[in-house]
Amino acid sequence: MMNPTVAILISALATIITRLLPYYAGWLERLPRFFAKSLRLLPIAALGPLIFPGVLLDYPDRWWAGLGGIAIASLFAWRKNGMIIPILLSIATTWALLAL
Repeated sequence: MMNPTVAILISALATIITRLLPYYAGWLERLPRFFAKSLRLLPIAALGPLIFPGVLLDYPDRWWAGLGGIAIASLFAWRKNGMIIPILLSIATTWALLAL
């Protein structure tokens, strides 16, 4: 069986390579703008399948609170193109809905 520390370090290295590769790949500049931007955002998009199940499963009796937080964050991020404020709005919205 593999040492847990080694497994964590290998996973961290794989994650770092996956996240940094789009920024240092020169061939991205020759792609159409839409595809280049999509490939740069791919590591962020990959987090969705990791986070979304937790939103629904952490509070099974109030799953709608997590979806409300995601909806508010998504709408704000789509309209304003920010990252910090949508995250804070998501946390505040989910907390408020869980407090109901």
